[in-house]
Amino acid sequence: MWFSNARLRRATARGLACALLALLGACGGGGSGGVATVTTDPPTLNTLPPAPAVQNKLAIVVNAGPANTGYNFNRLYASVTVCFPGSTTQCQTIDHVLVDTGSTGLRLLASALAPGLNLNRTSSSSSGLPLLGCMQFIDQSFAWGPIATADITLGGKTAASTPVHIIGDPVFSPLAGSCSSGSPLQTAQNLGANGILGLNMQREDCGVACATHAANGVYFTCSNSTCSATIGTRATLAQQVAHPVPKFSTDNNGLLIDLPAVSTASAATLNGSLIFGIGTQTNNTPAPDTPVLTSLGGSTGISTSFAGRIFQTTYLDTGSNGYFFDSAGDLAACGTGINGFYCPAATTALTATLTGANGQTLPVSFSVANAAVLFESTQAVLPQLAGDLPDLSAFDFGLPFFYGRRVYFGIQDVSGDGAFVAFEASKY
Repeated sequence: MWFSNARLRRATARGLACALLALLGACGGGGSGGVATVTTDPPTLNTLPPAPAVQNKLAIVVNAGPANTGYNFNRLYASVTVCFPGSTTQCQTIDHVLVDTGSTGLRLLASALAPGLNLNRTSSSSSGLPLLGCMQFIDQSFAWGPIATADITLGGKTAASTPVHIIGDPVFSPLAGSCSSGSPLQTAQNLGANGILGLNMQREDCGVACATHAANGVYFTCSNSTCSATIGTRATLAQQVAHPVPKFSTDNNGLLIDLPAVSTASAATLNGSLIFGIGTQTNNTPAPDTPVLTSLGGSTGISTSFAGRIFQTTYLDTGSNGYFFDSAGDLAACGTGINGFYCPAATTALTATLTGANGQTLPVSFSVANAAVLFESTQAVLPQLAGDLPDLSAFDFGLPFFYGRRVYFGIQDVSGDGAFVAFEASKY
């Protein structure tokens, strides 16, 4: 997934009690299909917006983010409508939700929700007390809060009665237990968004591991009726924070991110589309010769060859705000204040090759520019931004990779072919 306003990183969650790290597989939506806009008024309830003319298409935008949240760059946003299950009047459209192909499911800041929107809270099947969720990020920040149920509307599509994660809820914020190993994400200021919409290739955020192991590090419950402490708990697949697309009645086997190319070193904004379904309509059908890279779900099954090395883990992640990889010293690191980014003396053209679990290969060409110079522009769209990744076995193709491409994600156990990715030149 990503992280922090200064530097986005991929989110990880502790998996089984045997200390296996599980990457959270897979944040777009907009009730009206319009471009996300800055909201400064207090959140209020509204009615479910009318369906747009093209029901499987949703506007997305890269821009400066929510008001008063600092410098946000290479962050893809949309608007999401949530309703009390079954209602068309107890609804709220939330702008500037981060579109994240590096996590699974919808996570909303409690502060972004209208006071009158009382979503159904989920109880743990083991204790009958509130079910709580945790996402722990590499930068030691974390998202914590209760699991609830909502109808999620994205464009003209609705995922009914879907588990969502309410983060930064002040009722539970001091009770994170083993999850609280850093700073909590509780406001739009420290998240840089009003929520996260995870659109990875997995159906649930944890899967069988959390359904069978109580010490999974992702799901918790109160250990007593006053909820003065928490303990780990199992969460059934039906209770886990879920990918909304498989819950659509149609156009539910995958999605594609379609963003235009950026012809300059930086830009103030970039508008594109999130399209649901793959091969179900004319607007989501790849060209006949589009190569497909099969995956094992999440980040596994696709490797990257770069500069004579093989990176066994590959992320195609709109939630990361740059290309992140170890350059083995070939790219100069930036100085104090912008640690973790590359600052080459001149813009450097690079090529990497992705290989799927099916043996299919795809070359990717990209350029890396001096991050210090890019940041001086204070622009939101920086297509040549890159930095290092401490995990020497991983290559993270963040949001700049998506500029100028249509990138398809086939959802595991829904697409018919297992999880897969494919990409072609954007039609913009």
